[in-house]
Amino acid sequence: MKRFLLCCAAALLPFLAACSFNLIPQTDFTETRTFDLAAPEPLETLPFIVDVEAFSNECSGRFKMVFREDANRVEVDEYNRWSTPPAAMLTKYLAARFAAQTSNQGRTGKPVFVLDGSVLNCEMNRTKKQADLMVHFFVVEQGDDTFRITGTKDYAIPVENATAEAFADGMNKAASQFADHIVSVLKDELRKRDDEAKAAGEKK
Repeated sequence: MKRFLLCCAAALLPFLAACSFNLIPQTDFTETRTFDLAAPEPLETLPFIVDVEAFSNECSGRFKMVFREDANRVEVDEYNRWSTPPAAMLTKYLAARFAAQTSNQGRTGKPVFVLDGSVLNCEMNRTKKQADLMVHFFVVEQGDDTFRITGTKDYAIPVENATAEAFADGMNKAASQFADHIVSVLKDELRKRDDEAKAAGEKK
């Protein structure tokens, strides 16, 4: 009798296994995707040097993309991520953009400015269909403790669809515009210095 029961149990095992497999609900697999800013073309020769310090990350989400659903609600995307936190991505982007200015040969006789700051916001706004980047920055000059420029730039890049791909592309455009802004600010500063030097020379 005992052997008969064992044989029956052995015969039922494949059937029970098949039933248990069919009873387990099938789960959909969602692949985690990682995005980064594209490597920029270095800026051509400038009349100054920009050394980029590491920006701090003050925005939410860190590695995960953040999507704003309305004025008060945000969602952190579990499946679309940044390769590094937004501040680190921006630091790497800016360092690459200003890389042509930082070689030892290109530094001779040029003023050296140090760029630092923090990323305050990095979100995809689904309601407004725009990628938002807010950066607070300051610039100091090596060898001049009295010189300091500070500011906050808020970029809203329109997108057709509020997707992760559009988010990454929007951040690329915002980072490029921010680099252009720094160049513009420093060129204005050097023009002002030239004008002051010329005015001082004319007085003599």
